[in-house]
Amino acid sequence: MARQPFPRRIAFPLVTLGLAAYFGYYLVYGSHGLISLARVHHEIELKQAELDRIHTQREALEHRVSLLRPESVDPDMLEEQARARLGLTEPDEVVILMGHH
Repeated sequence: MARQPFPRRIAFPLVTLGLAAYFGYYLVYGSHGLISLARVHHEIELKQAELDRIHTQREALEHRVSLLRPESVDPDMLEEQARARLGLTEPDEVVILMGHH
């Protein structure tokens, strides 16, 4: 059995190594690669945190609205809202204005 010339013997391993390098590069850096996957997971975490914050705000607002419903008006909440809207205060009161969020 005759030995193949050197370039022919090394061709298959070189092609295999080249293909492995090509696919390995795109596995890590490709548009659907590991780095992109990590970036997407990070964005999901940020959006989930934002969703949780908004959900908490909504629950607080829903609670405040429930206190103003005609069937269950909280007298303190009603007075607070009326005085805030009308600008009414007692002579011995101190008013501290706070910005609305």
